[in-house]
Amino acid sequence: MNELEAVRREIEEIDREILSLIDRRVNLAEKVLESKRINGTSINDRKQNEVVINRALNTATKLNLDVGSIKEIFEILIRMSIERQNELSGKGNLP
Repeated sequence: MNELEAVRREIEEIDREILSLIDRRVNLAEKVLESKRINGTSINDRKQNEVVINRALNTATKLNLDVGSIKEIFEILIRMSIERQNELSGKGNLP
Protein backbone atom coordinates (compact mmCIF):
# COMPACT_ATOMS: atom_id res chain seq x y z
CA MET A 1 0.00 0.00 0.00
CA ASN A 2 1.42 3.38 -0.96
CA GLU A 3 1.19 6.53 1.11
CA LEU A 4 -1.83 7.90 -0.78
CA GLU A 5 -3.80 4.70 -0.20
CA ALA A 6 -2.89 4.77 3.49
CA VAL A 7 -4.09 8.35 3.84
CA ARG A 8 -7.30 7.53 1.98
CA ARG A 9 -7.95 4.61 4.32
CA GLU A 10 -7.43 6.89 7.30
CA ILE A 11 -9.88 9.40 5.79
CA GLU A 12 -12.37 6.56 5.22
CA GLU A 13 -12.12 5.58 8.89
CA ILE A 14 -12.63 9.19 9.98
CA ASP A 15 -15.68 9.41 7.69
CA ARG A 16 -17.15 6.32 9.38
CA GLU A 17 -16.53 7.89 12.79
CA ILE A 18 -18.21 11.14 11.68
CA LEU A 19 -21.25 9.22 10.42
CA SER A 20 -21.43 7.25 13.65
CA LEU A 21 -21.37 10.48 15.65
CA ILE A 22 -24.08 12.00 13.45
CA ASP A 23 -26.19 8.89 14.06
CA ARG A 24 -25.68 9.25 17.83
CA ARG A 25 -26.59 12.93 17.66
CA VAL A 26 -29.76 12.36 15.64
CA ASN A 27 -30.83 9.50 17.89
CA LEU A 28 -30.69 11.82 20.90
CA ALA A 29 -33.68 13.61 19.33
CA GLU A 30 -36.06 11.32 21.22
CA LYS A 31 -34.65 12.37 24.61
CA VAL A 32 -34.59 16.01 23.52
CA LEU A 33 -38.21 15.82 22.35
CA GLU A 34 -39.28 14.24 25.64
CA SER A 35 -37.62 17.06 27.61
CA LYS A 36 -39.12 19.69 25.33
CA ARG A 37 -42.60 18.23 25.88
CA ILE A 38 -42.11 18.33 29.66
CA ASN A 39 -40.80 21.90 29.55
CA GLY A 40 -43.32 23.11 26.97
CA THR A 41 -40.55 24.08 24.55
CA SER A 42 -41.22 24.05 20.83
CA ILE A 43 -39.38 21.57 18.63
CA ASN A 44 -37.58 24.35 16.77
CA ASP A 45 -35.92 26.20 19.66
CA ARG A 46 -34.26 29.07 17.82
CA LYS A 47 -32.41 30.29 20.92
CA GLN A 48 -30.82 26.88 21.48
CA ASN A 49 -30.03 26.59 17.78
CA GLU A 50 -28.11 29.85 18.08
CA VAL A 51 -26.22 28.54 21.12
CA VAL A 52 -25.21 25.41 19.21
CA ILE A 53 -24.10 27.39 16.15
CA ASN A 54 -22.11 29.88 18.22
CA ARG A 55 -20.41 27.08 20.16
CA ALA A 56 -19.46 25.37 16.90
CA LEU A 57 -18.16 28.62 15.38
CA ASN A 58 -16.06 29.39 18.46
CA THR A 59 -14.53 25.93 18.35
CA ALA A 60 -13.99 26.17 14.59
CA THR A 61 -12.18 29.47 15.07
CA LYS A 62 -9.90 27.93 17.72
CA LEU A 63 -9.16 25.02 15.38
CA ASN A 64 -8.58 27.37 12.42
CA LEU A 65 -11.40 25.77 10.42
CA ASP A 66 -13.54 27.53 7.82
CA VAL A 67 -16.32 28.99 9.97
CA GLY A 68 -18.65 29.40 7.00
CA SER A 69 -18.49 25.71 6.19
CA ILE A 70 -18.80 24.72 9.85
CA LYS A 71 -21.88 26.92 10.18
CA GLU A 72 -23.45 25.15 7.18
CA ILE A 73 -22.65 21.74 8.64
CA PHE A 74 -24.20 22.59 11.99
CA GLU A 75 -27.27 24.11 10.37
CA ILE A 76 -27.73 20.77 8.60
CA LEU A 77 -27.23 18.85 11.87
CA ILE A 78 -29.80 21.03 13.62
CA ARG A 79 -32.23 20.59 10.72
CA MET A 80 -31.75 16.80 10.92
CA SER A 81 -32.52 16.87 14.64
CA ILE A 82 -35.63 19.00 14.12
CA GLU A 83 -36.83 16.69 11.34
CA ARG A 84 -36.29 13.65 13.57
CA GLN A 85 -38.17 15.28 16.45
CA ASN A 86 -41.03 16.17 14.11
CA GLU A 87 -41.08 12.60 12.84
CA LEU A 88 -41.19 11.23 16.40
CA SER A 89 -44.02 13.59 17.30
CA GLY A 90 -46.02 12.50 14.26
CA LYS A 91 -45.54 15.80 12.42
CA GLY A 92 -42.66 14.76 10.23
CA ASN A 93 -42.21 14.87 6.50
CA LEU A 94 -39.84 11.92 6.38
CA PRO A 95 -40.98 8.56 4.99
